[in-house]
Amino acid sequence: MRKLATFIVGKRKLIMILFALAAVLSIFTSGLVKVNSDIYSFLPESTETRQALGVMDGEFTTFSTAKVMVRDIGYSDALALYQDIKNVDGIKSVSFDDSSLHYANNCAMYSVTFGGGDNDEVSLNALDDIERILSGYTVYYDTQVGYDLSVQIVSEMAVVGIISVVIVIALLLLTSRSYAEVPVLLATFAAAALLQFGTNFLFKQISHISNAVTLILQLALAIDYAVILCNRFAEEKQHSEPRQAMIDALTKGIPEISSSSLTTIGGLIAMAFMQFGLGSDLGRVLIKSILLSMLSVFLLMPGLLLTFNKAIDKTRHRSLIPHIDFAGRFAWKTRKIIPPIFAVVLVVCGYFALNYPLLYNYSDAMPLNLNDRQLAREEVNKVFGYNNMMAIVVPTGDYQAEADMLAEVSKLDHVTSVQGIACTEVIDGYKLTDKLTIDEFCKIAELDEMTASALFAYYGASHNDYKQVGSDLHNYKVRLIDLFLFLYEVAEDGDVEVSADKLSMIEDLYSQLSDAKKQLQGPNYSRMLVYCDTDVQSQQSYDLIDQIHEIADKYYDGNVYVAGDATCSRDLEQTYTRDNVMVSLLSVIFVVVVVLLTFRSAGLPVLLITVIQGSIWINFTWPYVNGDQIFFVGYLIVTAIQMGANIDYAIVVSNRYITLRQNNSKRASITAALNGALPTLITSGSILAIAGLLIGFLSTEATISNIGIALGRGTFISLLLVVFVLPQLLLWGDKFIKKTTFAKVIHFRVPPIFEDDFDEVARKRTADKS
Repeated sequence: MRKLATFIVGKRKLIMILFALAAVLSIFTSGLVKVNSDIYSFLPESTETRQALGVMDGEFTTFSTAKVMVRDIGYSDALALYQDIKNVDGIKSVSFDDSSLHYANNCAMYSVTFGGGDNDEVSLNALDDIERILSGYTVYYDTQVGYDLSVQIVSEMAVVGIISVVIVIALLLLTSRSYAEVPVLLATFAAAALLQFGTNFLFKQISHISNAVTLILQLALAIDYAVILCNRFAEEKQHSEPRQAMIDALTKGIPEISSSSLTTIGGLIAMAFMQFGLGSDLGRVLIKSILLSMLSVFLLMPGLLLTFNKAIDKTRHRSLIPHIDFAGRFAWKTRKIIPPIFAVVLVVCGYFALNYPLLYNYSDAMPLNLNDRQLAREEVNKVFGYNNMMAIVVPTGDYQAEADMLAEVSKLDHVTSVQGIACTEVIDGYKLTDKLTIDEFCKIAELDEMTASALFAYYGASHNDYKQVGSDLHNYKVRLIDLFLFLYEVAEDGDVEVSADKLSMIEDLYSQLSDAKKQLQGPNYSRMLVYCDTDVQSQQSYDLIDQIHEIADKYYDGNVYVAGDATCSRDLEQTYTRDNVMVSLLSVIFVVVVVLLTFRSAGLPVLLITVIQGSIWINFTWPYVNGDQIFFVGYLIVTAIQMGANIDYAIVVSNRYITLRQNNSKRASITAALNGALPTLITSGSILAIAGLLIGFLSTEATISNIGIALGRGTFISLLLVVFVLPQLLLWGDKFIKKTTFAKVIHFRVPPIFEDDFDEVARKRTADKS
């Protein structure tokens, strides 16, 4: 380690140049990463939702839609607006009538289908035109047209980042020993952050959540590494010249920082084993950020500290961190009271946390800070309710099977309506997939018999039905949808002459039929829609999915999918059961192993895990009592990060206590341990807690907001338990720790500020005895 430290210090100028070049290169490579904002794409490939989405993406065209709600409007005025909206260029269709689906409580709701995707110019222009038409009304637009989630999140995180940096600077000025140390710490972090963004392209794509929160969490988790090395350097300078002091500081600091990061990395590694890919995505990105932060501290920071050494010496100041002797006195007086109380709290909160009702329907997840689109969705749902829609995807080609299947499905309890090509009524009771004779087609198409006969004969010849056409043309039957599409083709080619008004009607009908086929019928699969009145995340919805499968299996031999929010909710709930056990178990195992190797004690990990697991359960008891729900992935991610990162605070206090306990009383040791650990707790813990809460309150993405709030709240709870519960457990379990220590413990040297605190405690005790 000393050879490595000597090499780093000797090559510090070259290393600083290389970091500068890497930072510049990272600015360009940061644009190479693909950010994936489709949360469903992270589902396991074995889930029905993932398979169904894969089929639908390749088979069907999905046009953008919008629910446009106008408040305080009479029905006649709403009907007039409907005509205006229907005539807007770029709109495929608009649904509006006097039913409760579209008009209720003096509110009109227009279901609009655009002619393109969410960010296509045709959709954007059409939405602009609708906004102009409705400019004088109170309107709510529930749509994804023109809304880029990634851009929204990046802008929000920029604000969070700026506020976080200001808070970090204030905390560093409070806890540092020299004002000039602050720019060194910030420069080190800035380099690590640039390298983090610049190397994300190695993963080909990352989630929008990882892209948003990694920088803030990296700042909160990794700033402690830089503070440790900075303090080490200050200590070694007291008895060595700067260059040698840096070599000594690195020699001792590299193992200390590496071991400190292992618990955090262990918690993140646990996330990599999640079936739901969002957890492993965030885990690997955060692990990379921590490793790059350590490299920046080990390689870049020594050169910066030596470069700014004179400025650091000139701007030294007295520590502004107050002593907390009262916490030590409180711990001593309550050492026999707090442990049993905490045990009861642990049991109660454990029950609440383990029975916490999680949210699996992503569409229902809402952040604290709602944007305009989310507010509009809430208002529309309040008035018209939420439509629970399911899509049935079956092999195409058998219209009769589709019709019979949909007829059965429509009779199921809670099914309000069904939609599909096979059951779409055109006119006079005829459906698109009905087979018609010449006479029947003449009535609905308003064609003369000669033109219709010619069309049927031409169709039969084009489809090699010569025998049927030649023997009995008038009884020859062709599906209505096929006839209309064929009529359009021959009319456009001039093979069949029709009047101008008939041609206009045929063109309009062709456009509607073509759009319907694009959305509902592909080369290999057909899609049918089922609307029901059940809650998405409910056993009724899950039972309905099974009933639909049971009916579909009678008509199709496999390859049937039921997709929708309800199916996705069930898939996510099933993956959670495994992921929760896996993340919780692996997080504890990793942390226990690290603590076991650090302290050579089997008893101490039990106490530390108890405190942090208690903080996790208390954390999720809070929303249980308030009746709040969070998206389940937020629960898993926060559990892993809180166990991995917050355990460091408990390790800091425990390590100091055990070091001093070798030669001093329990009371003096715990008081001095708390005073010595306070700067680390304030710096690292406060940054993580504040950064998390900022993310939670400012982000309009539900999962990011949930993670931020829960992580910030959980970190504050962990800090409180480490200061006001862990000391009592250490005092209460003092003999237990000693008896379960199986080897000589290697402790880090106590910093001068800590030694001063202990000396002050020792002097007070001597004075008291006198």
